[in-house]
Amino acid sequence: MAADKVSITFDESNNIRVLESGLFNDCQMMQTEAYEFINKMKKFDEMVGSLVDVLDGQAVKIEQEKLRAVGIRNQLENEAETRKIKQQELELVINEKRAELERYLYQLESLMKVEEDQRKLIERLRNNEA
Repeated sequence: MAADKVSITFDESNNIRVLESGLFNDCQMMQTEAYEFINKMKKFDEMVGSLVDVLDGQAVKIEQEKLRAVGIRNQLENEAETRKIKQQELELVINEKRAELERYLYQLESLMKVEEDQRKLIERLRNNEA
C-alpha cells in the first residue's frame, strides 16, 4: 500500500527523487527557511547574551554604588553624631572655664579687699607713729 503512493521521478538535474517535484521544492524551501530561522535565533541568542552581560555589569556597578552611598550616608550620620558630641564636650569645657573664671574673679576681689585692708592698716600704723 505504501509502495503504491511512492513515485520515483527525475528532477532537472537528472537526480532521482522519491517526492514529487513541487513537494520536494517545498521541502527544500522549508529547510532553507529553517536554517535561516536557526541562524536568526543564534544571532538573537548572542544579542540577548551580550545584553544580559551588559545588564549584569550594570547591576554590579549599581550594587557597588548603592553600597558606597550607604557607606557615605552612614559616615554623614556618624559625622553629625560626632559633631554633636564634640559640641557638647566644648560646651562642657566652656562651662568649666567660666566657673574657673568666676572663682578667679572672686579670688581677685578677695585679694584686692585684703590688699586694701592691709594698706589701711599700714596707713593707720604710720599715722600712729607720727
